[in-house]
Amino acid sequence: MKALRSAATNGSVLAGLVLAVMYVVYMYSSVDVLTIENATDLFNNAAPLVVAATGLTLVIVSGGYDLSIGGVVVIANVILATQSGSTTQSGLLAIAVALAAGLLVGAINGFLVAYLGVQSIAATLGTFIMCTGIALVIMPSPGGSVPDFISPGLNSTVGGVVPVAFLVVLACVLGWLILRRCRFGVHIYALGSDERSAVQSGIRRANVKFRVFVGAGFLYAAAGVMLTAQTASGDPNGSALFMVLVFAAVAIGGTRFGGGRGSAIGSILGAGVLAVLQKMLFALGVSTFYTGIVQGAVLILAVLLGQVSLGLAQRSRVSESTQLIHGTEPAGPQAAQTGGQS
Repeated sequence: MKALRSAATNGSVLAGLVLAVMYVVYMYSSVDVLTIENATDLFNNAAPLVVAATGLTLVIVSGGYDLSIGGVVVIANVILATQSGSTTQSGLLAIAVALAAGLLVGAINGFLVAYLGVQSIAATLGTFIMCTGIALVIMPSPGGSVPDFISPGLNSTVGGVVPVAFLVVLACVLGWLILRRCRFGVHIYALGSDERSAVQSGIRRANVKFRVFVGAGFLYAAAGVMLTAQTASGDPNGSALFMVLVFAAVAIGGTRFGGGRGSAIGSILGAGVLAVLQKMLFALGVSTFYTGIVQGAVLILAVLLGQVSLGLAQRSRVSESTQLIHGTEPAGPQAAQTGGQS
């Protein structure tokens, strides 16, 4: 019973169950679901969302918000589409510049929030607007191209079996598991749960917050690289929709907006839900015009399930506390009688 209650209050478990159900429906609605080509395509679609959602989870768990996601992604996208050239060397240089741009935006966000005390929503909204403006200066309209090694390379398979995008997803999972077990990860959760207590216990708030935003900026830029590998072109106007999908993936994964509770594993599963949902609707013959409606409905349902699971978790903690209190109350009078007799 306790195990079932724990599963019901775990956002990652709930997201995994939703993903499993959707994948079963997808399997019955299409004949080629279990092929390597289909799996590669699915992971390719999900990978940019997975990487960006991992970065956003970092920020939200620490107690902040980050609206600069779409801006960083589109900056990386247009840099690759305009500066990659036609050689491997120029393409690698463009990737390095795109990742550096993500680090720079993350550092600006971190400095504003951690050291100047600017609210994270205001700071990251400002950098988002700046990034989208810079992207339009670099590329006024959709277009551009990337070297052949970027698109086929990141969208290919290793040994004809393992998709490169799957390795990217796996790296995000392993990275998060390692982070959760190191001191920095503990500090992130502590700040998100109770910032004042965390600071009083000796955690360097500004240092942790700054590093969180820098890491998130790097992951957003990496997501932009993955997205460019899919499209093989640039689009300076594609930031808003991607940002909404990233927030949706994090919400579906059970991360609590406000900090202290959540996991990138859940966010990765949430990204999988959105990717499979799109494939499933297409296989069922649903018009693409209705995709956004269904995604919004799934997001609302996920948030409601998250609220229910949070309520169950709180009730469970209250019940355990009550049992503990009732279990220790009889010991008081008994101890007093024993003391009196001695």
